[in-house]
Amino acid sequence: MPIQSKAAPALIAASAWQTEGRVLRGLLEGKTLNAGISLIRYVTDVIGEGPTLHVHPYDEIFVMNEGNARFTVGDQVIDATTGDVVFGPANIPHGYQNLGPGRLDSLDIHVSPEWIQFNLARTWERGGMVLSSESKV
Repeated sequence: MPIQSKAAPALIAASAWQTEGRVLRGLLEGKTLNAGISLIRYVTDVIGEGPTLHVHPYDEIFVMNEGNARFTVGDQVIDATTGDVVFGPANIPHGYQNLGPGRLDSLDIHVSPEWIQFNLARTWERGGMVLSSESKV
């Protein structure tokens, strides 16, 4: 017999969790829904901008809604485009940057009811694709 979910059906309007005009466009923690995942929507038109290296104590899945991004996940560099999915394992440093041309729009699925992040850098280093980038925190 399946186990009954503790969560109830819900509709969360975009206006309740997203903010236009910011790179960290939205944060919806699963604990507000009694769910085991959290969502972050990251949007930028600036080439080279993106979350710098950081880690989470849980897995993260990145869904590329629009654009092109260069991910660093551990010692791997992964270029992703619209429709691609990138997996970031727990406790592995990762970050990504808008490769352009144009907008980068990603939905980041955190396999945790709350967003827990430890930043490892404030900027992308000079040897990387960009000289400077703001973290999403």
